[in-house]
Amino acid sequence: MNAAARRVRTDAYRARKKALYKGIPVVPGIAMGRVHLKFRHVHALSDSILEESEVPRELDILQEAVRLSKEQLLLARQKMAREIGELEAMIFDTHIAILEDRAFLGKVQEEISKTRKPADVVVSVIVEGYYRAMSMVRDENIRERAADIRDVGVRLLDNLHTLKMGSSDTSEEDALVPQGDIVFSRELLPSDIATVERRHVSGVVTEAGSERGHCAVMLRALNIPCVMGVEGLASILTDGDYVIVDGSSGTVYVNPKREIRDEYKKIFKEYKAYSELLSSEVKLPATTTDNHSVKLHVNISKEAEIPLAHMYNMDGVGLYRTELGMMVRSSYPDEEEQYQEYSGVIKAMKGKPITIRTMDIGPDKKLSYIKLLHEDGHALGRRSIRLAMELEEYQMIQLRAILRASVHGDVSLLFPFITSIEDIRMAKRMVRLARRQLVDQGVPFQQDIPIGMMVEVPAAALSLDAFAREVQFFSVGTNDLVQYTCAADRNLPEVAPWYKGYNPGVLYLLKHITETAAKHDRKLTLCGEMAGDPFYTMFLVGIGVNNFSMSAPQIPLVKKIVRSIHIGGARRLVDRALQLSSTGQIRELFQTTVEQILGRDLTAWTKKES
Repeated sequence: MNAAARRVRTDAYRARKKALYKGIPVVPGIAMGRVHLKFRHVHALSDSILEESEVPRELDILQEAVRLSKEQLLLARQKMAREIGELEAMIFDTHIAILEDRAFLGKVQEEISKTRKPADVVVSVIVEGYYRAMSMVRDENIRERAADIRDVGVRLLDNLHTLKMGSSDTSEEDALVPQGDIVFSRELLPSDIATVERRHVSGVVTEAGSERGHCAVMLRALNIPCVMGVEGLASILTDGDYVIVDGSSGTVYVNPKREIRDEYKKIFKEYKAYSELLSSEVKLPATTTDNHSVKLHVNISKEAEIPLAHMYNMDGVGLYRTELGMMVRSSYPDEEEQYQEYSGVIKAMKGKPITIRTMDIGPDKKLSYIKLLHEDGHALGRRSIRLAMELEEYQMIQLRAILRASVHGDVSLLFPFITSIEDIRMAKRMVRLARRQLVDQGVPFQQDIPIGMMVEVPAAALSLDAFAREVQFFSVGTNDLVQYTCAADRNLPEVAPWYKGYNPGVLYLLKHITETAAKHDRKLTLCGEMAGDPFYTMFLVGIGVNNFSMSAPQIPLVKKIVRSIHIGGARRLVDRALQLSSTGQIRELFQTTVEQILGRDLTAWTKKES
């Protein structure tokens, strides 16, 4: 064996010896088992040229493949809406729209007629061209839509192949996926989710993708642990490898040592047992040992999440993110569509309070069908309420829909990203205008709907006394408040070490916000990741936070901590924490305290800030 061959063999051996890979945490949880490599079938493309007389038949086959693809997508949409939710089902609307795009189909037809190449060759070349062009765009929203183009292209190619072979066998590759296995794919496409759901896959790993893509949204709805963006894994994995997927940390273990397997098995077993214990206490009230009451609300983005929230005995919806339902659509929903959507959510609450936030769009949450002037990709740029005047028509449509729907329950209206008094006064003027328009139309609405603002910008937090005269309640958005206070974009790994909720400055600011709200008798709800992180619960209760809003599955653990502490002890923890100047010391204090309260180590159970 020559030196080059030995080097290649050694490199391959070293690669196989590596057991730990890092990616993007998409869906929290732990999955363990054998991996199945789900790679799409590759159809051999012909280099032949059609006879002139064969072109019309080729165009007919193309039309039939398009019709068949649309039929499949409509069926997939119906199934997704029925079994997962309408929000996820809307993803297929984008695929159908691509098949109905005259420019796309016209280009394919023109190329077939001009070059006399087979339809599958032309479709493959055009789709891959679109995909590569979109994948190179800096706008992440456009890059994520590239997967939709490829998904439609793959479906068209499959149907073209089936029609040309004269086969009616449309069985999918999911039949080959063993039930309960972990699936690895270079890129998971929205149409693959049916396979994942149908085979009860326990975990998903991909080389490409992000936490904001269509597949991520659908996998979160299915609660399947997932890690994406694990580069180089395709060349390492083989069918049957033992894999551990840690969706909380974004870690993937390939054929790990026995001690790692045993440790994760222990963690998984303990987690499952303790989760069952917490679930058995879900009907108990969230009160401290000295009867101090705390309200635990949920964050939602669609009606389909409410039944789960009721199962966890939530006190209401503290944050309804309306923009997420808009992001998966191909056009902006009109007033009636939004009214129906909001009415359905409010009625599903069965009288419990709900806070509806107006659309919070920006660089990280774009609507692909709305082009903004002077768009920028910065977290400190124009977003949310700063776009209200530029998008006034859309904002007014939403406000009228929310006001109309408010007659069906206990509804509050929340405006995001308020920085100045002028911001909230402008928002209130728009509400008054929406009210007048509904009065003129003779449409009923909740006349005295409470109006609140998100406290997520330090400038607003520090001048909260002035805002208390303008609004009825506050909601603290901890994710943005932390990143703006620490000057660390939470989406940039390079500055992750500076993004810390337990930074002393953040803790002081939270205490100031809570005390100011109490002084003016304004209700305050704390949202964001800190609300559902058990490491912060005792501190937050100690500074006076009485309303939390989190994802529904986080409620049991937070409730357990609330029910285990004394308000006096919580206040003493606050005093100790604010005397410390080191983030490391504060983190150690919080972690030690919560582990003493619960009598167990929670390090591996929750997604941690770095």
